[in-house]
Amino acid sequence: MNENKNVYTGIGIDFFLVILFGALGYFVYGGVSGALAMVILTILYALATFLSLIPFAGAFVQWLVMTYAIRPFVFHLTHIHGTWLTFAAFWTYLGLGIVMTAIMSLGVLGIVLDRLERKSRRW
Repeated sequence: MNENKNVYTGIGIDFFLVILFGALGYFVYGGVSGALAMVILTILYALATFLSLIPFAGAFVQWLVMTYAIRPFVFHLTHIHGTWLTFAAFWTYLGLGIVMTAIMSLGVLGIVLDRLERKSRRW
């Protein structure tokens, strides 16, 4: 039963961040359109966070996608501009991505080192 609660914790954090940045967008950009713009931006940033599951280079790929694809697309679509709020959203999701890339990289290194150790025992 506890395993199911742990699986949904990541989704809860993303939902919380989307709501938080959306609510702050209402006040920073002065209305519902700003809130919706921030919701769109943070949902796309959250989806880009999955790229950070790539070991060793995932956070870099995520940074590229967030910087050169998502941000210009949302800024052009919603006519918002860069503020402290978009900066905070960017670095929050990139920080999560860096942590995820580090965890995946350590996992891959552990698997590789384990297999090398097993192989060296055979000789």
